[in-house]
Amino acid sequence: MEEGARAARDVVALTDGAVGAYVHVPFCERICPFCPYNKVVAEEGLARRYFAALDREMAWYAEALAEAGRGPFTSLYVGGGTPTLYPDALERVVDALPTEGERAVEVLPTHGTAERLARLAAIGITAVSIGAQSFHDDVLRRLRRPHDAAASRAAVENALGRFATVDVDLIVDVAWEEDAALAGAFLDDVRTCFQLGVDQVSTYPLMRFGYTPFGRVRHDRRREHEVLRAASALAAGMGYERRSVWTFNRIGSTPYTSITRPRFLGMGAGASSFAGRDFLVNHFGVQAYAEAVEHGRLPLARRFHLGPVAGAGYDSFWQAYAGGVDVGALSRSFGPVPSGLAACASRGLALAGVMRPVPGGYRLTARGYDVYHDLERRVTYSLIEPLWAEMLAEHASVPGGGWASPGSARGGSVWWLARHLFERS
Repeated sequence: MEEGARAARDVVALTDGAVGAYVHVPFCERICPFCPYNKVVAEEGLARRYFAALDREMAWYAEALAEAGRGPFTSLYVGGGTPTLYPDALERVVDALPTEGERAVEVLPTHGTAERLARLAAIGITAVSIGAQSFHDDVLRRLRRPHDAAASRAAVENALGRFATVDVDLIVDVAWEEDAALAGAFLDDVRTCFQLGVDQVSTYPLMRFGYTPFGRVRHDRRREHEVLRAASALAAGMGYERRSVWTFNRIGSTPYTSITRPRFLGMGAGASSFAGRDFLVNHFGVQAYAEAVEHGRLPLARRFHLGPVAGAGYDSFWQAYAGGVDVGALSRSFGPVPSGLAACASRGLALAGVMRPVPGGYRLTARGYDVYHDLERRVTYSLIEPLWAEMLAEHASVPGGGWASPGSARGGSVWWLARHLFERS
């Protein structure tokens, strides 16, 4: 048996329950300077090599899951990058990873034509996330997106009625809304989504990673709270509800998410896996990723062994993003001590007005959404940014891969402590 196949078995054995699948496609036709995710400019030869390696990694995990009697995957999410650049490769992904739940993909608006979306539906995609970001050309120009507002709207209209779930991504930067030309643009974008009848609106405050061309900036958190509360009020009047810190769902619709799935296995360059007590990260460099797989190795670059207490903390953090904490689920996964600590913390937050008790756990209050909004940004800048910056250095010398400046990333004591406490070779 190949080393990679044995390693995939070991990773599956780390998981403590059913798992979803995440697949990363790191290619873009052009680089959006605000986006911090792992990506390079698409090049045909490199893409062929990459997808050959991805086919092999997916086979290792699919076989390992089946042999352990743990399949099929509970869900499939394909992100990027721009996965819709490669519909043939997407079809291979769907075929390679048996999935009993939703099969979702991120869609660039210019790829949201009726013909392309019909192809996605035909290969088994059931949910799409349209990366509209805005329906205002001035905002899209600020973001340097490769499409205009008309393409954003057309992609959404073409997707509605074709998939079980249609999500639309929007970005808000309250600093820009001080410009008279952009005042009210975000709430107008939210209203447009509600009027169109999409299933979910995912609203993301613009994250200013230090290593991106956009660079760092101070955030006006109080103004961000005000804007998101205004979006909540708008939702309540138009048949929608706030289901998580940054998402609004049509009442009765199925929630859609890439980040709050309880356990997941990541495949592709830059993908990560959460097994419950362990967090694992693949190589970000496309060449480093492909070379590892070509030599029969699972392309893992980093492992953080969280253990039961930190694992329960990680799980609780993303549960809270989705609106609440399920103490019973934590107890089943991590045992009475970690779940008891989470329950104690939740009770304290309830006394502070951040959470409220519900059967089986706790839910965020309106104030809790504001608090979590600020906490998520701190976690992102303190832990995610320095990790990704270190990994992005793998492909800085690749043509089209030098958009990031890892030396400009945030770091600090929180990241230093996390590495020394949890990282394993």
